[in-house]
Amino acid sequence: MSSSSPLLPEGGGAEPTTKDQLKKGLRVCLFYLGTVFLVVFILAWCIQVFMYWVATNASGCSASALEGYDYPGGGVSEAGGASFNILPGISLLAEREPMWYGAAFDVIPSNEASTVAAAPAGTWWRTWGPIFATYTYEDVANSRTTVYMRRNLLRMGSSHTIARCDGQGPKVTFTEGSNFLANRVRKVIGMNQGMTFKIFMDDKLVAVAEETSHGFESLTFREEDSGRSESSSVLKERHFHGLYDLWLVKNDEKSILPNYVASATTLLLAFHTINHDATSKGAASNESPNFLEKPPPTLAAEQVLDEQQESSSSVTGQATAVAQAAEQAFASVAQKVADGASAEIREELPDRRQQPEEKKADQEAVDVAP
Repeated sequence: MSSSSPLLPEGGGAEPTTKDQLKKGLRVCLFYLGTVFLVVFILAWCIQVFMYWVATNASGCSASALEGYDYPGGGVSEAGGASFNILPGISLLAEREPMWYGAAFDVIPSNEASTVAAAPAGTWWRTWGPIFATYTYEDVANSRTTVYMRRNLLRMGSSHTIARCDGQGPKVTFTEGSNFLANRVRKVIGMNQGMTFKIFMDDKLVAVAEETSHGFESLTFREEDSGRSESSSVLKERHFHGLYDLWLVKNDEKSILPNYVASATTLLLAFHTINHDATSKGAASNESPNFLEKPPPTLAAEQVLDEQQESSSSVTGQATAVAQAAEQAFASVAQKVADGASAEIREELPDRRQQPEEKKADQEAVDVAP
């Protein structure tokens, strides 16, 4: 006898298995995660474009804003004058207190003695961005933004572009390039000469920068063809005005690089040093010295301490009572001695009230005598 019930459920398909449900749930999760990632990515780039615009165009970093500008505060070298170098030949990079809108380093003219030679010529600003930070140089004379620096994306290792706001002069690229792997090996081994960077001017390799990662933090700039040292920078102080870093940047007069290149690249190392110190301090604070902590006393030890404190209090009270009794006895004896001495003195001394009467009687006797 045949059954009247259908062999397949209504709808013409089999019920979904657990595996099918997991696949469907996974696809839904991936869809929502991808949507969230896309929204965050677009939002991050929107914020980045806005912050970059604020740091550059909104601050006057444009060719029209700098047309005919004479760049006060710039040094002179064989490669060019103030309009070519923009920054002093010898300068100090002095860390400033970070503000809510960004961190900064003052550029202070210096001399061969590595001391302060004049008031600050300008300031390097770092403007935050969710993808990369933007660095700009603003002079003090007219508050003009003249140089900017930003990170190059999709490059292996550290890579930055340094350019003038007026669009003149060479575009400088400061990058690790093919030194990426060698730099990581030096860092792991702990070699004295740490990172090595290449410096391009309009896509032409003209110099290299060698970082010293141990001892004094420093950068040495050498010409690519001759190997001659062109510029250098070194961490001069770590307690400038009590708690800030101070870097010395020195450019040779025969250097083919503009002065702002050495200053800008030193700025990157300066911020890297600050961030590294902050990370090291945070790691050190998390490591608590447990071996110095005093373990909590046990119950028996607490009872012993209480008994010792009670015994000490009792002995102290008895000693105080004895001292008070001795003090009272001494005061009584001293009072008696003082009273006896006063009586003897009164007996020995004549009564001064009788002296005038005796003198008067003697005078009358003298007057009666013939």
